[in-house]
Formats: sequence, structure tokens, C-alpha cells
Amino acid sequence: MLFIPENELEKALVSAVKYPHMAADFYRLLLASDLLVLGSVEGHESATEAFSVTPGSKVSLVTGVKDGGQYLPVFSSLPRMQDYVKEESKFLSVNGRALLDLTRGAPIILNPASEYGKELTADQVRQLLDGPQARTLTVGEAGYPAALVEMLTGLFAGRPEIETAWVIQVTFADQPQLPRPGVGIEAAGADWPSLMRAIEAAAETSVPGQLFDVQPVDRRNPAGFTGSLLQSEPFYRATKPVLN
Repeated sequence: MLFIPENELEKALVSAVKYPHMAADFYRLLLASDLLVLGSVEGHESATEAFSVTPGSKVSLVTGVKDGGQYLPVFSSLPRMQDYVKEESKFLSVNGRALLDLTRGAPIILNPASEYGKELTADQVRQLLDGPQARTLTVGEAGYPAALVEMLTGLFAGRPEIETAWVIQVTFADQPQLPRPGVGIEAAGADWPSLMRAIEAAAETSVPGQLFDVQPVDRRNPAGFTGSLLQSEPFYRATKPVLN
């Protein structure tokens, strides 16, 4: 069945599959968005309006089985759930972070019957909740992505909307064995789709095969690995014009 994104989370999911360096935005939205999960809360089995779950409430969630092990199926929208469930079923809409924290220790599969989905082991869920591992990279040290930084610096110099940029090393839940550069970009009012296309095109030419992630930086609303970025020294700052 043709996958037509229903919301920002699904758009980010498709982008992350096509462009792995955009995975950070998908994980941020996975935690921030409301997810659908099959199940009910004791005392609210017939609820048709929003309600809050109080501490101690009994929550019953429906699990699935894959390769002999149980997992929790979660869905990014109603159409994705309808791909999986062929009969009327009770379901809950829960904030992603709250849901994963509630079921911490359980593997999940996002959209198990859809073209675009994501499997996360229990360890990956824990790492996602606790944040990616990150460390500062310094110029000249082993692993510093000098060619990537040089390419981005040249690109950003021709884009006046770019204010500041950083690079650190991050390790994400889906590939704990593969640390890679995480690039933070502060660009108020930027056309992000256009900017990402420009970065993708430049990377294919200058650093083919280089894996990296891009994190928009909003100091007022830090997300993803923004906190770690802000603790490091920027590799790029826009040059302000001097007025005579």
C-alpha cells in the first residue's frame, strides 16, 4: 500500500530512511509526538474523550510476536494502525516519551505492517530515552571529520541564514556500534528542506560515503543532542557586516 505521510513524524521517518543523516529529527519527533498503541486503561475502557492516567492505573497493552519474542506494536497514525489491525480494537493515544518510559525494557516496532517503520530493541529504547551518547571533537584529533567540516564551512559561507554550526561525535540507539559526526546548525528562518538538499548534494560530491546527522539548533527549545552541541566550540560563525 502506498505510504502517504500523515504528520510531521511520518515525514521525518521517510526522510530518515532515505537520508540517514536526518535520523536525529525522526528520533526527536518520535519522543515528542503522540503515538497510538493497542490497549486500554482500567476504568476507561469505554472512554471517547481524552483523559489522564493517574499513578497506579492498570494499563493493558496488546503485544505482538516476532521470531519467538514479544514486542510492542506502536503506530504513528490511524492509517498505519489500520494497516496492522483488520478489526475494531481499543487503542490509546499516548505521548511517545511517556509511552516508551512506561514500557521501558520492552522492544517496540513502529508501524509493523507498513512500508516505513522502525524496530527498536529494549537497549535502544533505553538509550533513546536517556539521550544519545555524545562527546566533543577537537580539531586534529583522530576521528575529527575535517573534510566534512571544510565542505560545510564553504557551503555555509554562501548561505546568510546560517548563524552558527557545531560538530560533535554521537552514538544513536539504532547503531550503537557506529559513532558518527553530529552537526548542529543554528539558522533562524531557514528553509530547512532546501538547506538539507544543498547539504546532501555537497556531501555526495565532497565526502561520499560519510555518515553524519544534522540537528537544527533552537536555544529556546533544545532537542536531540542540542545540549551537547552547545557545550562545544562552534566550527562556524557567520561574519557580521561592519557598518561604516
